[in-house]
Formats: sequence, structure tokens, C-alpha cells
Amino acid sequence: MMIFLLLILPALASADFAWSYKCNANQVCERVPLAETDSVYNPLPKCRLECKTGGTLWPYPTGAVNIKGALKVQPANFILHSVREERTREAFALFQSRFAKHTGPSDAKVTVIFQIANEISELDMATDESYRLIVQEFGATAAHVVITAQTFQGGRHGLETLSQLIQCEGDDCYMSSRVAITDGPKYPWRGVLLDTSRNFMSLDTIRRVIEGLSAAKLNTFHWHITDTHSFPFHSKRRPRMTEWGAYSPEQIYTEEDIKEIVKFADVRGVRVVPELDAPAHSGNGYQWGEEEGLGKLAVCVNKDPWEKYCVEPPCGQMNLANPNLYDVVEDIYRDMLDSFTGTAFHIGGDEVNFNCWNTTEEVTDYMTEKGYPRTEDGFMELWNEYQEMALARFQKANNGKLKDMILWTSHMTEPQFLKYLDPKVYTVQYWERSDNKQLPNLVNKGFNVIMSNYDDLYLDCGFGAWVGEGNNWCSPYKGWQKIYQNDPKKYLAAQGVTDPAKWKHIVGGETALWTEQAGDQNALSKIFPRTYALAERYWSDPTTGWFEAEPRLVYFTSAMEKQRGVYGNTLKPEWCVQSEGICKLNDR
Repeated sequence: MMIFLLLILPALASADFAWSYKCNANQVCERVPLAETDSVYNPLPKCRLECKTGGTLWPYPTGAVNIKGALKVQPANFILHSVREERTREAFALFQSRFAKHTGPSDAKVTVIFQIANEISELDMATDESYRLIVQEFGATAAHVVITAQTFQGGRHGLETLSQLIQCEGDDCYMSSRVAITDGPKYPWRGVLLDTSRNFMSLDTIRRVIEGLSAAKLNTFHWHITDTHSFPFHSKRRPRMTEWGAYSPEQIYTEEDIKEIVKFADVRGVRVVPELDAPAHSGNGYQWGEEEGLGKLAVCVNKDPWEKYCVEPPCGQMNLANPNLYDVVEDIYRDMLDSFTGTAFHIGGDEVNFNCWNTTEEVTDYMTEKGYPRTEDGFMELWNEYQEMALARFQKANNGKLKDMILWTSHMTEPQFLKYLDPKVYTVQYWERSDNKQLPNLVNKGFNVIMSNYDDLYLDCGFGAWVGEGNNWCSPYKGWQKIYQNDPKKYLAAQGVTDPAKWKHIVGGETALWTEQAGDQNALSKIFPRTYALAERYWSDPTTGWFEAEPRLVYFTSAMEKQRGVYGNTLKPEWCVQSEGICKLNDR
């Protein structure tokens, strides 16, 4: 007979640990033998709070920052002073839930007071996201937290900063006890694009992405929900779109799914912006038109050799010769407007392939009928006809109103064709290189611009090719350091735009994850922590470089994993998290 004994070892207590942390003369938490802290264990999180001002904050505040002291607290027992709206109560409950596993005792009674002028504010380009955070302690047994803001979004950001001023280890949590912070973003649009057409993403992955955005005060989840590859958005009015376009019956986003995501995001201060990419990037999902007597809704769908008709397989573009197309597009707009609230809508608009239309008899016959030559100018006239019609249909679907209408840089945003677009209507999402002449031309013409230049902000770059061999088209890999240095003012100045009034046309930035090689298993590691770097760039607009920011980002990324369960790409060994200032090249 064999007898197996299960040996249960007790958790290592701090008294059994040989190391502690102390703040050295350089305001760095130094890992030292326990004897150097009088044999009293001082945990790293508490040291980070007390050592360097703002050492746990990401992104760094833009106004005055005064932080002192550390009080042992139990966040689950914080008392919320009366608020008017359930939305604010939900945000506070979320804040408390993130500390629920830390059950260490505390005698401190902490009261949180919101002073928010507009708790039902909607997030748009003009929303005031600023806040002021005050923490005042009354001995070791009480503290008041006061968050003052004009809007719910600002108040929520203040609560996020408070959460970063509470650091935990084991059961115990510590909060900075004397705080005065004034803060607000430099840019109103800060976020990430996630493509869920090339590869379907689960709702859980989407939630985790939004959780990460929220923690870093990023306010935009740009949902690239349809493309040529698949059409997972379920349209009530045109259900055959998913019948023909979804990868499977299970890989569909219903109205209920989307509304749940929109609410999930809203209470976290994040807007969800849908994109219906068109007139290119429209293929699978549109094949049912002929069965219904509507004719071909899209052309060149899945056509091969693909290189002649699109930038990557599979191909597909809308059939602009078919008047029935516009009824279908309007119905999809209506369904998206039913599902997605918010003040912004992305209408796509990139990578139109003229050869696709030029080799489609129905399209070329229509162009002849309209008097459009089969030249670049003629195809631009055809495209502009779609642009005007689609905009009118969107406005009709939205009760006669437009939203903040966003489109990609494309052939239409080149200087000779920019006449087709109205800067009072369109914001341009800029994905060309940072040194492309389109950038200064757009701001000089009065267009607001969202930066997503691929040479800095594309997260899919630097991996092996998925068609052919070698590396993918936009290699090399864009490290967080490069993203942190994505300063649009410098790019504009390098091309002769030095007027700060013109710089204000840059309204923000987005990283972009196109998912040819991403799925649920690796999307988070591609998005984070690189998108955290974008957060500080477009919130704080720092004048210092990545080197100065690195210790805070490494610590913040580690805290996001341990406290919020958002597992991005690990930046350094944990030894470096515990040994700040050592894991660096010494020739800097």
C-alpha cells in the first residue's frame, strides 16, 4: 500500500521575508534587507505611495500634484455621500469591487463626496473631462475624499486617480492621505481600434479591453465591427447580412450584446464608436441581394487573384451602380443607431480599388450613363456620389441629424480631391505615415484629425507575414516607447505647420489592432501596455521622454494585472518592478 501525504505549507508571512522597501535620496523605492527598515516590513505598494510624488499614477496629471502620507484603509467600507444618479453609484461600486479581495482590517472611516455639476453628461469632443481630487485625513481614523468635476466623465476620472492612490499587498491596502490634484486631458479623443471582422472577438475580450482603457483614462473604443472578411453585426432590418456574412451562427453581435457593451463602457467613461466600413472593405455579407431581387449589392467579392482588386484577401466593394444598395445601407445605419448610442460614427472610406469597379461591366455602364470618364477623376466622381448619398441616408436614419462623422485618410483626402469633403462635417482619422503631406494639408484646410499613423500606432506590425513569407507589410514592431513619442505637434512642425492654432485641429489619437493575426488568445497582449503609452501621450502631452515615464508604466502594467485582471504583454521581469532604476542601459 502506498500512502500519499499532502503537505500544506503556510503562506509566507512578511515576518518571514528577508526584504523590505525604503525610499532613498533619489525618491526611488529601494529593495533592502529587512534590517534596514528596523526589521519592520514596508511593502512596495506603500513605499511607492510615500516616496516619489505621483509614482503610482498613469497617466500623469496635467495640473498641480501634491501627495503625502499613507493611511491603512479598507476600500470596500468606504462610504459614498449621496449622489443623484445611478450611473455615479455604479461607478463607485465598480471602484470598490476592484479591492474586494483585500480584506485587511482598518479603523479608518473614509467618506467619498462627489461634487459633479452634470452627472448625466454625454461624451463628445467638447466634454469637460477635468476634475479636482482632494484627500484630507483626520488622524488615523478618518478621511474625506472630495472629487469635483463638471461632468460624470471628469468625476469618474477622479475616482480612477483615487484608485491608483490606493495600493495593496496581500490583505492590506494603503491610501495616500493628504492629496490635492488638479487634472484634465490635453486631447478629447483617446483610444484604440479593435477589428472584430477579420477575427471574431468574444464579448469577454471586448470587456477586458474596455476595462484597460478605462483604467488609463482612455475614452474611446472604436469598434471596427464589419469588413470584407465577415459581417458579424446582426441587422434586424437586414438579417441576411449575418446569414451570409458571419463566420458561424455563434459569431454574431446582437443588439442586446452591443447595448450591454455600450452600457459597460459608459459607466467606465468610455464611448463605443461603431464603424461601417464602405464603400470598399464590403464583401462577405452582401451576396444575398440577387436572391431577393435587389441585384448585386457588392462586386469583386472573394475575387482572385486578389492583388488586382483589393489590398488583401478577400476582396469586395459596394456596387455603386445599384440604387437598391442605398436602402440596405440606410437600414444598417438605422440598426447601428438603435444599438450604439453616442455622438460619433465612423463611416470608413479607405482603400478603394478603382480596378475592381473598372472591371465590373455594371459599374462601367453606369459611369458611361452618368458621363463619368473611366479615369481617376471619373472614379472619384462615382465615389463622391456614394459619399453624398450615404451621408444623406445616415442623416435620414438619425432623425435628420448628423453625428461627429469620421472617415479614414484615403484617395479622397489627398489635396486634389479634398474638395469633396466638408471640414464642418467630417473628422479625418489619419493612418498614413507621420511625414505624409496629407497631415499638414488637412489641418491647414481646417479638418479635425485623429492620429493613427501606422508608422507609430499600428499594433499589428512587426510579425510574420500572413500572405507569403518574411515580415508583414508595416514592420517593424512598434514598441511602447515609439508610441509614447507620437507627438503630432512635432510632426506638423517638421512639415512647416508651427501655428499652435493649427495644432488644435489634432483632436487625439488611437492605436489600431487589425486582427489578421490576433484573436481572443493574444489581443490583450498586443493592445496593452502599448496603448497605455498612448494614454499618457494624449492625456498629459508630456514634455519629457519615455525614459522618465518607464518606471511608472512598468509599475502600472504590473498593477493592472494583479488588481484588475487585464493581462497585457509583460514589459520586464518582476525583479525590475521591485528594483526601480536598475533595469536600464547605463549609457543614457
